[in-house]
Amino acid sequence: MKWYEQNYVNRRDWILQNLELLGLDSEETVMVLLIDFMNEHRIPIDLEALHKKSGLSLERTDSVISCLCAKKYLEIRASAKSIKFILNGLFETDTARNERVLDNSLFDTFETEFGRPLTNNEMAKISEWNRTMEKKLILYALREASAYQHLKITYIDKILSEWKNKGITAEDYENGKH
Repeated sequence: MKWYEQNYVNRRDWILQNLELLGLDSEETVMVLLIDFMNEHRIPIDLEALHKKSGLSLERTDSVISCLCAKKYLEIRASAKSIKFILNGLFETDTARNERVLDNSLFDTFETEFGRPLTNNEMAKISEWNRTMEKKLILYALREASAYQHLKITYIDKILSEWKNKGITAEDYENGKH
């Protein structure tokens, strides 16, 4: 299963967090978010439905869809029973791979330290930290929690929040400034 298919990944949040890297204009952004929403809720998608929901003209809707297909962000598959709008290309871009959206080694480290598999909420929180903080700092917070035998995501989150508020970096921690 690919990282963006995991149930703890909020695809729309990821899209919004990476807009500048994806190079989507406002109409393309609305269309991508709408398609992702409709796919998640199993709402049938066609040009008419996208036109009505987005508020764009039918011609403009068609043009935006064509642009998304040209960028290889969107694939449209037609079968005898339905038409599928697939956004996998959006998440498989080099940008997505380079952003380290999910770091399996970080998950493995937490699972080893906790002595159990992580819950979906814990994986989502770790994924969020990984996008916004230095990996070393996350591991130092895990080390602190382990030293005090408080192996809970909420406790580690408090440590990281406190360090963030104080502006502490991994280098600061290594130099004893925490």
